[in-house]
Amino acid sequence: MSSIYSTPIGLIFVFNLIIGPGALTLPAVVQNTGWFLSGIIIAAMAFLSYITFTFVIETITITNSIIQLRKLQMMKSVTSALKSCKDMMPQVASINYDRTSTTSTDSFNSDDEVPIFDNPDLPKSSSLMDFPPESVQLLSLDNRIEMGEMVNVLLPPFAKVIFYFSLCGYLFGDLSIYYKAIGQSLVDFTCHFNDSHATNISELCWESSSYTKHEIYLGYLMLYLVLIGPFTFFNVQKTKYLQIMGFFVRTFAIITMVILATMRLISPTEKHGTTPVANFIGIPQLIGASIYAFMCHHSIPSVISPIKNKNKILLKVAANFLFIYSLYICLCMTGVFAFPKVDDLYTINFIPSQDSGLFYKFIDSILVLFPVLTISISFPVIAITLRNNLQVMFLPNDAHWMWRRIVIPLFSLITPVLLAAFVTGLEDLVSIVAVYAGSGIQYVTPALLIMAARSEIPQQVAAIKNDYCSPFKSKYWPQGILIWSVICVVVITNFLISEWFKKL
Repeated sequence: MSSIYSTPIGLIFVFNLIIGPGALTLPAVVQNTGWFLSGIIIAAMAFLSYITFTFVIETITITNSIIQLRKLQMMKSVTSALKSCKDMMPQVASINYDRTSTTSTDSFNSDDEVPIFDNPDLPKSSSLMDFPPESVQLLSLDNRIEMGEMVNVLLPPFAKVIFYFSLCGYLFGDLSIYYKAIGQSLVDFTCHFNDSHATNISELCWESSSYTKHEIYLGYLMLYLVLIGPFTFFNVQKTKYLQIMGFFVRTFAIITMVILATMRLISPTEKHGTTPVANFIGIPQLIGASIYAFMCHHSIPSVISPIKNKNKILLKVAANFLFIYSLYICLCMTGVFAFPKVDDLYTINFIPSQDSGLFYKFIDSILVLFPVLTISISFPVIAITLRNNLQVMFLPNDAHWMWRRIVIPLFSLITPVLLAAFVTGLEDLVSIVAVYAGSGIQYVTPALLIMAARSEIPQQVAAIKNDYCSPFKSKYWPQGILIWSVICVVVITNFLISEWFKKL
């Protein structure tokens, strides 16, 4: 399979990264926060997420130029040393080859003894010495540079430690949530018990079977690991067809939920929901859900670099963000007014009832399984991103292939599934970690990277137009992002503490 893909495929990758389980948590918090205030906040969060997206893109190009110019400088140093050796060759030749009165350095001119420095098949040292630093090509997105590598090049050691802990904590937590959500969704869908809202994992899954729900849950985890896990051992473009399928599944599911909610909304026999114009008490939850709902920054290098035609890529990504925002608003606004109480996971509102027709039972069953389908599409990209960054973090460049191809991918897969299988109450713990680590990945790291990159841009490329430069060029944009990240952490922390005291 080709290592590159078209622009629409790349935008589908970004679409699938953003729209995941986080999208299904928005309607509930919108119902608590109010329809007007929520629309403004979600728009602002989408805009801020796009700003930091452009920061990452510009940082990739500048980091690429720094790395390539360092390689060129090393090449020139080596060539200079070779040139010095060539200048010494006549003296060495006169000592070693003046064995008789008829032998001289001209003996080098024989066909089978052409010296390496005069070999016409090799480039002249002067041409290597004058090798131009092709500035325009250096400002490129073609070379995949992971966020971990950008941090290594641009930021001080303490920032590297913070970044890697944030990234790995977020990705491990994300994968653990994925595993747990998939296993639990499949158990709820396949296990038949009297109380559909029962949470006792020791109950039997089927009345005629001796298997408990927890045993079936572990079985689903192992099955999922075997079926989807192998994608982690390949490159992200190997999942191209899964991504195309995921795009259509996501779009179909969201549009279907919007249609069903609208049908319920216009039905005079159904109970409808209400929501205030604004309720400021719900802002912390909406901020946390929105950070998660627009997260894609950890995988930007993996999905953007293989795109064949990157012309006006920032404008196309902006259209992608606008499309996603429109879907979110349609999903939330129809849901909050159609249902008296929106569940934390929106798809639960579509669980088929006993008196539903066969067609509606089929559609509702698909919607209930929607988290499983969407997670399955995003899972390989998240796992591959974790694998790539763990390699940058722990492995030297000359590490044995087994560490890169076997050990690190297995570690990326098995550790989250073990957490999902044996740690109770994982959802709350990982959700908190994801909120704080998510702010670090989506806001803090891109802002610090762009500030460092712009201050360290090489002189050879400083005057060259960067086609991938962020339109947010003022120094106040990254500074404002950092201030906003602090506000988010303070607001969410205050909310979590107050909720904790309420439970005492």
